[in-house]
Amino acid sequence: MKPNEIAREASLLSEEERASLVAVLLHGLKDPVYEVTDEEVSERVREAEENPSVLITLEELIGDLKYCGNKDT
Repeated sequence: MKPNEIAREASLLSEEERASLVAVLLHGLKDPVYEVTDEEVSERVREAEENPSVLITLEELIGDLKYCGNKDT
């Protein structure tokens, strides 16, 4: 079954059933490779408020994520 077919079927479920499905799918994913602390998030927000030029667009983020996902490490 393709993802769009699964999504179509899942849309017929109740909200509670969809939430349970999402929880099952998320728990099936590997743990993230890194962890970001609250302190790091606060520092990044502070940096962005002080110097908005450090921000990137959504397109830049997606491009960087695709690049990182395609690297052979």
